[in-house]
Amino acid sequence: MDQLASDARRLATIGTFFIVAGWVFVIYALVAGVIWWIDLAQREAFNVIEALAISASAIGLPIFAAFAVAGFGYALRLFALYVAAKTQ
Repeated sequence: MDQLASDARRLATIGTFFIVAGWVFVIYALVAGVIWWIDLAQREAFNVIEALAISASAIGLPIFAAFAVAGFGYALRLFALYVAAKTQ
C-alpha cells in the first residue's frame, strides 16, 4: 500500500505539470491573439471587427488544445486523489 500511495503522489505531480503547462499555453495564446488583433486592426485592408474575427479564429484551436491539456492534468490529479483515498 505504501508503494501505491507513492505512485499516487507521483501521478499528482505529473497532473500538476499538465495543469500548469495548459494554463501557460492558454495565456500565451490569448496574448498572441491580442497582439495579432492589434497588428491586423492597424492595417488598411482590415477594420477592427474583421481583424477580431481573423485573430479569434486563428487562436481558437490552440486555446482548445491548451484547455484539453489542463483538463487532462485535472483528471490525473482527481484519479491520484481517488487512488490515495483507496489506500487508506
